[in-house]
Amino acid sequence: MKLLFPMEEEIMNTIWNLGKPCVISDILKSNPSLKRNTVAKVLLILEQKGYLSVDSILKTSTRTGRAYKPIITQRDYQEQKRLMNILIDSDTTAEGILNYCSALADTREMSKDFIDEIEQLINDYKNRED
Repeated sequence: MKLLFPMEEEIMNTIWNLGKPCVISDILKSNPSLKRNTVAKVLLILEQKGYLSVDSILKTSTRTGRAYKPIITQRDYQEQKRLMNILIDSDTTAEGILNYCSALADTREMSKDFIDEIEQLINDYKNRED
């Protein structure tokens, strides 16, 4: 996951709140503090980062433009952001990894296969010769 800058996050929140594929004018109507050129540029960045995809080409009253839809849900983004902040806010790498694993264990992302892979990594570490 690539973390979002504040403006990117603001535009993603606007799109998530709209709840449907939207064009720039939809975003501007929903969040009038944004500027058209900024939104246009950030939408391309969000598409490159893998947060949005083009759903269709729509004709509005004044223009024809791309309608964007989110690829990731707001809930998934918030969960990933929380986990990343746990790593970033930790004093040491080891503490960050332990805190991250503890927080991850509380999410729905912990599958049996994931746990098996972690156990294998730990066993490999224990068995390696220095």
